[in-house]
Parts: sequence; C-alpha cells; structure tokens
Amino acid sequence: MPLNSRKAFPWVFGFYLLLFLFTTFVLLFEFVIPHGGIHVDDPVITTTENVTTDGTGAAGETTTALLSYPGTAPDVLDAGTVIGFHHTETLLITVYQIRAHNSDVYVADVVVADAAQILTALAYNIFGGRNIVQDVSEMAEEHDALFAINSDYASHYDTGYVIRNGMILRSSSSYRNAIALYLDGSVASFKETDTTVQAVLDDGAWQLWSFGPVLIKDGVSVASVNDGLDRDAVNNPRSAFGAVGTNHYMFVCVDGRTDVSAGVDIEELADIMRMLSCHQAYNFDGGGSATMWYDGDVINHPSEGDERGVGDCVYIRG
Repeated sequence: MPLNSRKAFPWVFGFYLLLFLFTTFVLLFEFVIPHGGIHVDDPVITTTENVTTDGTGAAGETTTALLSYPGTAPDVLDAGTVIGFHHTETLLITVYQIRAHNSDVYVADVVVADAAQILTALAYNIFGGRNIVQDVSEMAEEHDALFAINSDYASHYDTGYVIRNGMILRSSSSYRNAIALYLDGSVASFKETDTTVQAVLDDGAWQLWSFGPVLIKDGVSVASVNDGLDRDAVNNPRSAFGAVGTNHYMFVCVDGRTDVSAGVDIEELADIMRMLSCHQAYNFDGGGSATMWYDGDVINHPSEGDERGVGDCVYIRG
C-alpha cells in the first residue's frame, strides 16, 4: 500500500465508522428507542351506587339485583362456546368463541351500568412520542382489568382526534372517520373534519377513537373493500368495537394469517358485527396487533405468535 494511502486509511475508516454509528442511532431513535410523549394519569372514577332489590333476601334484608341482559343475545352466539362469564350488579360480560368466514372469532358481549366503566389504558401511561408500546396483557394487569382489547393505536398517527377517559389528548383533525362513546351510553361515528374535538367532548364524549373505517352506521353496513385502502380488501386479523344499544357493546377479535383462521376483509368484519346486532360498529387496529385478553390470559392467537406491543387498549375492571 502506498505511504499516502496508509496515512489516509485511518481517516477514511473513522469517517465511515462515524457514518455507520450515526445512521444506526438515527434508525434506532426513529424506530426502536422510546422517547417523547406526555404522561397521562389514570382517571379517578367516582360512582354513586343505586341500590335495587330483587326481593329474595330474608325479612328485613335488601339484596342488590344483578345487572340484567337487555333483550335476547344474537343467534350467532348460541352456536358459540362460552369461554368466560362475569356477572355483578354493574357489569355483565360473556366471552364467546365462534366461527365465521373461515376464522376463529372471539366476542366479548358487554353490558355495563355506566359507560364510564369502559376505560382506556396507554402504554406506560404515555401518550404520543415514539416507540412507546406495551403488551395488552401488561396494560390490563397493571390496571386491574378483567377484560382488555387493543384499540386504535392513536400514538401511531400524528393527527386525528383523541379523547381518552374524558380527556382531550389530541385536537388536530384527520381525514378519517372517528367514533365516540358518550357518557350517556350512546355511540356515534362522524367525519373529523365536520366538527371539533372540543365540541365532541362538550357533547359528553368519554372515549373517542380514530382509526376506522366505520363498519356499521345507524344499522347499515357502510364498509367497502373498494374504499381506497388496500389493507381493507385483504384477509387479516381484525379487532372491532360495536354498540348494540345503550350501555350494551360488542368487542371482537378475529384470528388470521394461519391455516386455521384465514382472517377477514373489512366487509366480512362488518358482516360479523351485523350478525352481533350492532347498530354502530368500528374497525380498530388489526394485523399482529389484534389481541383480546380476559381474566389473566390472551384468549385469541396473535398472528405473530406472541403479543405485539401497542400504544393503547380498552379495558374493563371486574
């Protein structure tokens, strides 16, 4: 090697080493290292107990009545397998496994006394930032949950209205349609550009999710595989939320990408929500994120074999 080349080699090697280290750091900082975001405290929930009696107590006693199921369960659930059941005076959850569209489908049929019982947890209680994710099971256990499901992964986006547990976390609108759960127990979807997040909160929104698309609106399926999003036309694992009536909700997780479960496209997901009698329904984040947890266990089969860390989940305490 010529003398000048030998002298230059350390400088060239050092330059490329620094370039490699810088590039590696930038990539890790962008896609791996958690950073940024804001801490969000868990809500302080105060409830007033309304005592009703079922007339079965001994003389001089009053007994609190269990929460009753509104109407009749959808026929599709009759053919399913019950894998979980919890019944109190304020909460009724039945978890089913059913079969639809060549896939295993997990359904949590939920009735609550108060819509504020539908809560949201954020990964490590942080909203926003980069690469701040946590398993649904970890969030559920940390929040003493009985049930949990991944939701819209709001921190994945830079825009889109976000209300969590009655608090505005992001007020910039997106092109998406959002869905809100209100404290009166009702549910409605809308274009974000048609309103403001403050107006939605003023109307009584407790949770607002921004992902989509809308599956069912006012009893009519509005999902389409031709909506311009390639992911919606492909069979995938899916998660969804639907409202049957006031304070009566369906949470759904569809397995996919396996020989046992093909997964569903967006129209098939809407069909499942229709079979569950939902008059409003909305698509949550899916793919490897689709996770349903109940009473200490992940009950579906995430497509990557293990849970994928996500930014948030919906949970219910027992």
